[in-house]
Amino acid sequence: MKLLLASALLAAVAQADRADDLVNKMTLEEKISYLGGRGMGTYPDDGWYVGTVYGLDRLDIPALLYNDGPQGFRDDARPGTTTAFPSGLNIAATWDTEMAGLWGDKMGKEFFDKGANVMLGPGLNVARVPVNGRNFEYMSGEDPVLGATLVPHVIEKSQAHKILANAKHWVNNNQETNRNSVSSNLDERLRYEMYYPPFQAAIDAGVGSFMCSYNKINHVWSCENPETLLTDLKGNMGFEGYVMSDWGATHSPSLMEGLDQEMADSDFMSYDNLKDMPIENIDASVKRILKPFITVGAFDITDEENADRSIYNNVTSDEHFQAARTIAANSHVLLKNDNDVLPLTADFWTNADMNVAMFGTQAFDNAIGGQGSGRVDAAWKPTPLDTFKARAAGGEYGSDSDKVSYYGDPESDDDIAEMKTAAEAADVCFFWISTMSGEGGDRGSLSLDNDAHVAQVAEHCKKSVAVVTTPGAALMPWSDSIDAILVNFMPGCASAFATMDVVLGDVNPSGKLPITFPNVENQEGFTEIQYPGIDDAENVTYTEGWSFGYRFYHYHQAQPNYYFGEGLSYTTFDLTKATVDGQSVKVGLKNTGSLVGSAVPQLYLQLPEECDEPLWMLKKFEKISIEAGEEATVEFDLTDRDLSIWNVDDDVFEKCVGDATLRVAFSANFNDEDSYIEKDLTIA
Repeated sequence: MKLLLASALLAAVAQADRADDLVNKMTLEEKISYLGGRGMGTYPDDGWYVGTVYGLDRLDIPALLYNDGPQGFRDDARPGTTTAFPSGLNIAATWDTEMAGLWGDKMGKEFFDKGANVMLGPGLNVARVPVNGRNFEYMSGEDPVLGATLVPHVIEKSQAHKILANAKHWVNNNQETNRNSVSSNLDERLRYEMYYPPFQAAIDAGVGSFMCSYNKINHVWSCENPETLLTDLKGNMGFEGYVMSDWGATHSPSLMEGLDQEMADSDFMSYDNLKDMPIENIDASVKRILKPFITVGAFDITDEENADRSIYNNVTSDEHFQAARTIAANSHVLLKNDNDVLPLTADFWTNADMNVAMFGTQAFDNAIGGQGSGRVDAAWKPTPLDTFKARAAGGEYGSDSDKVSYYGDPESDDDIAEMKTAAEAADVCFFWISTMSGEGGDRGSLSLDNDAHVAQVAEHCKKSVAVVTTPGAALMPWSDSIDAILVNFMPGCASAFATMDVVLGDVNPSGKLPITFPNVENQEGFTEIQYPGIDDAENVTYTEGWSFGYRFYHYHQAQPNYYFGEGLSYTTFDLTKATVDGQSVKVGLKNTGSLVGSAVPQLYLQLPEECDEPLWMLKKFEKISIEAGEEATVEFDLTDRDLSIWNVDDDVFEKCVGDATLRVAFSANFNDEDSYIEKDLTIA
């Protein structure tokens, strides 16, 4: 271990020395040219990237080529040449570090093969308001520990491909409404405890770059905010990489306030504006930019490696499609499965008289991802309708079958009458329900777009299944009328195959909700001060503190439709025991069903009352596969950080000494005392 640490230290010193050497050889004009972009578009012969910084041939420094986005390489000029992977919220729904690593690995490979050296993702913001139009992009869901546990695997796997990942959007860009001028107003402790942890985890994993956001924090623009950039990010949190602005988010030459690079242009971080600034600050920012590229090997790519890299490449492959399929299947959340309606096994599909009715245009023209810079145009997007028809025909995709009938969204009472007749004749009804969102605006409602008919048609079905595709939380007023509910969020190009894998039972569902599903609009009661939701509002004030998401429902003893962390399996699990030894908690589990499956034990902690924390906070979780009838043990080691609160006077996390309580459960739903194990924990 000592040898490894010494080796890593020597490597870091060598990388820093190399960055110093390059900076010492650069002219002032060359240095400043690295502190701003050169626009969106063609850079010599390399093609159209969303951001470019000129290279320096005489020093063998390559151009910096940036591209969206957080769930795949967005190539609008060549649609279909990259894989549309599941969204960041889908990664959160897997609760699975292996899936996070797979996602980062395959995306990193595509960015490298497309010639880019910066992947503008992952998105890490915690979902504060359920209507945020970009919640689908963020892999934290509504909890900082969820994001902080998953993101290191994305950073490490993506940067292994000699590209930089980019942690965004720093910080408190928790809504899209009026994002270009609104001020997110909140105190220091709340920032550190609720909104910073996923970003801190990215730093600890070696992320090379950050992106500061459009909004203000406490009335100061994010990209010129010395408190969040210098004191917090580069100071207390120890970030050694560089900060770029979001595209057009710069309002001044902000070098002295902590911004290292303006994107996509150099309107403010220009030679004329920076030439008289202290050279040590200019040098420091250039070194911050150079060093992470040196660290990941981006400046040491061989001619042989480079020969095949081009934005003009089609980098899709069956391997990556299957990876997208695996991730999507593992992110499906089974919220309801009355009478074990699912899975529909092979016997069902081989029945000559089998009849499946499919309702909703999502079955025929399926949404797979959100809009904006996070959009990726898929090369191939199998539809649920054609996937189910092929399965019924026993053939490959494209095979037809009259055993599966399709009905679009109803436009009249006659359409609904026809759907009811079809439902009565069907063995199983599938309702394909969806809604969309994207960058630049929040959702006007949590309602789904095409579900007004669901309850009245479902009552005519022998068995009914709803498949919900949504960029975040969704209202499901018909949920009591449906036998089974599958949520697949924004599942990517292979979503139809992934859903079929789950429906057939080829994949035992193991996804868990990363975000609470409420019963009604604004069930969390955001006030006009907390979330005005209008375009000209200048301020949003985080007076709710920690009380949003599942924490709100605990604090106010309210009941959502489905809790954070919920998700069923085709097998069943019991918590058999929990033992506490110091800061170590051992949890026993048993698969009490007949199928192998994956459980996700979750540890929630209530700190001593004097610490002024919410009632329960997620601290640890782990996904574990257990064979039918077998038992397993998971050990959670609580760190001092897990047991600490932010001391605003000393700018450190301070252990909260006293008597705490923990609960181990399979979700944040504590309504049934038999669903969790509670233990005392003495923090010393």
